[in-house]
Amino acid sequence: MRPTLALFLFLVAAGSATAGGVGTTGANLLKASVGGRDMAMGGAATALAGDLSVLGANPALLAPLGGRALELMHWPGVGGSRTEYAGYSVPLGGLGWLAGSVIFRTLPDINNEEAQDAPIAVTDGMLMLTFSRRIGRVGGSAGLNLKVFNSALGEIRASSFALDAGAVTQSRGANPIRYGVAIVNLGQPVKFEESGEPLPLAVRLGAAWSRAFFPHSLTLAADAKFDVEQNARLAGGVEWLQSGRLAIRGGGGWSRYGGGTVSLGGGWRFRSTILGPEAEYRLDYAFLPFTTPGALVPANVFSVFVRF
Repeated sequence: MRPTLALFLFLVAAGSATAGGVGTTGANLLKASVGGRDMAMGGAATALAGDLSVLGANPALLAPLGGRALELMHWPGVGGSRTEYAGYSVPLGGLGWLAGSVIFRTLPDINNEEAQDAPIAVTDGMLMLTFSRRIGRVGGSAGLNLKVFNSALGEIRASSFALDAGAVTQSRGANPIRYGVAIVNLGQPVKFEESGEPLPLAVRLGAAWSRAFFPHSLTLAADAKFDVEQNARLAGGVEWLQSGRLAIRGGGGWSRYGGGTVSLGGGWRFRSTILGPEAEYRLDYAFLPFTTPGALVPANVFSVFVRF
């Protein structure tokens, strides 16, 4: 990746993400992380290549993945919410790589018993198309996401479009550091009837480093996110891969308004010929201990990744 491209993305995003305040944006689904691996590592996904779930953080991470891949996620969530994710990628020859993703979230019905109204269903959905290709000579890549978002509050519906742009590069050497930068959720406000809310525009910066201790490996990742709500967030995570199969992960984050969070998880990798010659499979799990007033409410994330 050329340094001028990374600098351009950072300056555009930083200049755009300086206004507003906490709670001033809509389309909350656009902030969601998906995938057991990066969620177990604190959500430090901007430079964490390896699966499809990180494309919402940085579309340039599709190119380092290479080849066809499929990923599914189930997240029961907290308080009756539920989030489902599915993604699939294909190579486009010399043009690069293309991926399609869908996220669907259901929230608990709004029930106003005093007014004797019928419960109001709340759902959010998003379709995302990702294109990425390699650039430069040292593991660089760039990518774009096109997102179509829809939210339903009973009979009231709102839709919007959003665009993400990202880039990745890496240092030279036997154990290079990968760097990522992305601007996410550029688009028009999402409107419920006459009321409109801006999208959660943000700039993300990240780094990831891996080293092999054959047959084991260690991966470290770090992230910084700055958004229009002025809710800066820092995150970091670690993964130890034992004998190339058993993964143990941990991470945490801190945000200006949300305070500190921790996460844990693990995974199992193996190969099989069920879906293709020597296809790679990965089962991932993340444990997220959410704190609510007076209680600790755990959430569990399950995902399956297959690379053909």
